Amino acid sequence: MIMENKPNHFYEVIRSIFSPVFRKFSKLIDRILFNNKGMIIVSLLLSIMICITIDYDSIRVKLFNDLTTSVTISDVQVNVKADEDNYEISGVPGTVSVSLTGNSTDIQVFRQQKGVIVTCDLSKCKQGKNLVNLTVDSLPSNISAKVSPETIEVNLNPKVTATFSLSCELLVGTGQKVTDFETPVLSKKQVTIKASQETLESIRVVKALVDATGQYDDFVTKAKLVAYDINGNVINVDFGDEEIEASVTLAKEE
Repeated sequence: MIMENKPNHFYEVIRSIFSPVFRKFSKLIDRILFNNKGMIIVSLLLSIMICITIDYDSIRVKLFNDLTTSVTISDVQVNVKADEDNYEISGVPGTVSVSLTGNSTDIQVFRQQKGVIVTCDLSKCKQGKNLVNLTVDSLPSNISAKVSPETIEVNLNPKVTATFSLSCELLVGTGQKVTDFETPVLSKKQVTIKASQETLESIRVVKALVDATGQYDDFVTKAKLVAYDINGNVINVDFGDEEIEASVTLAKEE
């Protein structure tokens, strides 16, 4: 009785199918490996793969960190460092523009943690005209900043004091008339102002503004002091700790 060797037959079939494929693939590899151009291409591919595998993280970090950007911030307030009690300062802009250059993430962190603060340091300046550079406070070394304007001309004038007589102005609201009230009685008739000589000479009148809006009975309130020039423009002056109290009564019916 003769039995068929089925497993051996199966292996013979598989070998007959794949042997030609393996032989062709082997010849192709031989041609590449034993050919100068083929060896160069293979070596180059292997080198690139090795470099990418080893330095992937460092390459990724370097590319990310090398991405610089510039951000311009407008209307940044200027912080003035000066002896404002004894000097009147002019020439400092209220706001400036700041351009920050660096890594976008670093700029974002700086703006969130510190905020952009521009300083005009006049602590070492002398009386008269001074050229001063505006600077950004607490700027990290990995971020550069450019302030516009970068340099300004500031004038420091010494303050002196002068005494002015007060006049009173009553402010009323809708449905009210100034004649509804008697003339306010002020706690002081004069006020002392500290400013530069030029500013003091420009003052024509100092008023105590008394707000009677919504008042329908006798009342006492603090008056707001305001200095005006000859054209009725408000002059920014230092009244110090001066407080004027105004007593107002309703007008008597006739």
